[in-house]
Amino acid sequence: MDTVKLLAQMMSFQPVTADAERVNRLVDFLGDYLRRGGLHVKVEKLGRRKILFAGTRPGRTPAVLLNAHLDVIPAPDSMFKLRRQGRWLLGRGTDDCLGNCAIIANTLIAAGAAADAGAVFSTDEETGGATAARMAELGYGGRRMILIMDGYGYAVATAQKGILALRLRARGKACHSSTPWKGENAIDRLMAAYQRVRSAFPAVRAGDEWHTTMSANIIQAGTVFNRVPDTAEIVLDIRYTEKDRPSDLIKKLRRLSGLQIEKVNESPLMFCDEQAPALQEFHACMQRGLRRKIAWKRMNGATDARHFRAGKAPVAIIGLPGGGAHAMTERVPAAGLRQYEDMLRGYLAAP
Repeated sequence: MDTVKLLAQMMSFQPVTADAERVNRLVDFLGDYLRRGGLHVKVEKLGRRKILFAGTRPGRTPAVLLNAHLDVIPAPDSMFKLRRQGRWLLGRGTDDCLGNCAIIANTLIAAGAAADAGAVFSTDEETGGATAARMAELGYGGRRMILIMDGYGYAVATAQKGILALRLRARGKACHSSTPWKGENAIDRLMAAYQRVRSAFPAVRAGDEWHTTMSANIIQAGTVFNRVPDTAEIVLDIRYTEKDRPSDLIKKLRRLSGLQIEKVNESPLMFCDEQAPALQEFHACMQRGLRRKIAWKRMNGATDARHFRAGKAPVAIIGLPGGGAHAMTERVPAAGLRQYEDMLRGYLAAP
């Protein structure tokens, strides 16, 4: 099947992460398609979620393991019908990440048993990627290279920041708001502590982003307007680089804030040396195949790469040259699908 037609069919399943049944139906469809294409297909499970693996040869550890995710974020029904507008293909999942899945599927079928490659199609990346983590636990990996297709276009990313979400809780003494001196306002304590914490994270400018950052994203306090609250909470999203460790960050913030700190979520850093021979080889192949300069990048956001970092093979993150991910303008260039497919086919065919 033509890759554009395959993408359109995949979008029609409306595989929003929260609707596991829709995502599972897409797994069934794509698994059947890959099986008919001559690939070795295995469906694993995590709870009620299906997870798809397909390889050109039997086994769980091909030389090159590719990965992309079949789940997408919600959108109006109209966005699940592929539209053409000039050189662009528009719709939910075109860029993030069904376009990448369609390319991987057809590349593996075209490569056949002459190549030693496989792919994990995860099904909950948008909510943390537990299905990719499960596949890593089951022994799926790559011997030479792991290629995550969920990143920048015309670039190879070799690192992504770790995630540390923390809840800071301030306690005070409640009283009637007409006599605030009789109590201790937890909001005041929280705001003062937050200012001390905020000063520990210098501002980061676009283009100079590989630094640990902090964002305050949730704040909760009080229940009625005429009562001084005795508790107040703020949730911080910290994205850290290889220069910091989560345990050290927690100790530092506990000392600065003087508040109770609870870890809400943690996701590991992924960091590879771009000088690794396998990464250099792929980078050179990508430049030849796409006939343009390919940048080296590091990512502020997270992908399924974090779940495959523990293996010996280096991990690279690439993606289609699209735009508008998670927006109403999500799109990829039609020519980009063919360019990336041809490039990947050439890479997998190399000895």
